[in-house]
Amino acid sequence: MSRMNTLITSLVAFAFGFIGSMPLAGPIAVMVFSTSVRRHYGAALRIGFGAALAVSLYAAVAFWGFSTFLAKYPVILPVSHGLSAVVLTVLGVHFARWKLRDEAKPEQEPHREGLLLGFTIAALNPTLLATWSTAVAFLYSLQLVSFSGLLALPFGAAAGVGVASWQLAFVGLIRRYERRFPRHVLTWGVRIMGLLLIAGGVLAGIKFFQEV
Repeated sequence: MSRMNTLITSLVAFAFGFIGSMPLAGPIAVMVFSTSVRRHYGAALRIGFGAALAVSLYAAVAFWGFSTFLAKYPVILPVSHGLSAVVLTVLGVHFARWKLRDEAKPEQEPHREGLLLGFTIAALNPTLLATWSTAVAFLYSLQLVSFSGLLALPFGAAAGVGVASWQLAFVGLIRRYERRFPRHVLTWGVRIMGLLLIAGGVLAGIKFFQEV
């Protein structure tokens, strides 16, 4: 495993992790945003970092050849869509009713809970395996590296670092600019993101029933 192979693989994984985390329609993005606008920035970062850890594991597994695994066990795809439908819909309903509460005393930020919450929500989204399989296919199409099973480790690690880097930048931007927006704008921002999650859950449910 050459250094150039490792470097190129890591750069592609980092880019996918960073850019892929930018859309605000995902459950982790909504949780990080809603927690940040309550000015619980540490908890928001822990949620994001927990998700980054789960993503790194999914990315590493994808590199080991999830496409082959999926072809051998096609039942995994409808199961992943069914689970995604439930998770996205439940979270979507929660955030569609979300309110930015006035708090006389700031709530004490959970430490382990934030990290575990982010990891759990991301881990319950098995479609990430398919997403990262696409990233692996893109890397393979570049024909810039010689594939090796050992590259799964730097690929997964770099993907996690990319996700964590975006979460750090995202929370930093909210921390700097959220006071400039009225509270009702922030509230409706979270609610709209919740509606997008519900829409994603409905689409995942449709795919589930089409595949069973």
